[in-house]
Amino acid sequence: MDLAYFLEVLAGNFMDVVQYNDDNREFEGVRGTNITIKVLCGLMSDMSLGTPYDRYASVVHLMLNTFAQKCLDVSYDTYRREMSNSSWDGPASGGGRQWVYQTCAEFGFYQSTDSPNQPFTGFPLQYHLQQCSDVYGSSFSAASVADAVLQTNENYGGYDITSSRIVFPNGSIDPWHMLGITKDINDNLPAIFIKGTAHCANMYPARPEDLQQLTYARDHVFLLLQKWLML
Repeated sequence: MDLAYFLEVLAGNFMDVVQYNDDNREFEGVRGTNITIKVLCGLMSDMSLGTPYDRYASVVHLMLNTFAQKCLDVSYDTYRREMSNSSWDGPASGGGRQWVYQTCAEFGFYQSTDSPNQPFTGFPLQYHLQQCSDVYGSSFSAASVADAVLQTNENYGGYDITSSRIVFPNGSIDPWHMLGITKDINDNLPAIFIKGTAHCANMYPARPEDLQQLTYARDHVFLLLQKWLML
């Protein structure tokens, strides 16, 4: 598990940057918002830095320096202990433990390397499923996760949702949009597909350099809420 965790941490540098590319998290005091897809692609295509392996290492050094870290802790056992800590002020209490629990108990959504149509390797679906039982107990298994996903889709309707007054914003750069609803279902279940933005960009405060489509998306959501709250 140590090797799989190590490879996931390295790939995570790219996952996080892509997911939150060029958004406005800086208002929260988040570090590294200046590191974008363009920055990482610039490093990975800069042959003066050496081999692709050397360039990959340059990305790691950039992220370590940005977050004032001297090295990577790639011990899976340390990760497991931190994730198993359920105290309010635990090392994973900011959302990591809760998010992974949802993947195990509700919807899966694992960022794995099983598909051949991606550049990373070493942390397949089984690695993520093992975390479920390692962190949350032996009652979690591949079968229980599959059942949980089925129950979640049955409960909420999956792509055939029949509720109302729900808006579905998605950014075209956000990888999660592939699992989202990106086209209107009906007038009371509208989708807003925001070209050029990443994960949750519409939920951050506006700024002068925001794309026009992002500004439009925020305005659209606001108008929908006004309309629905008047009903």
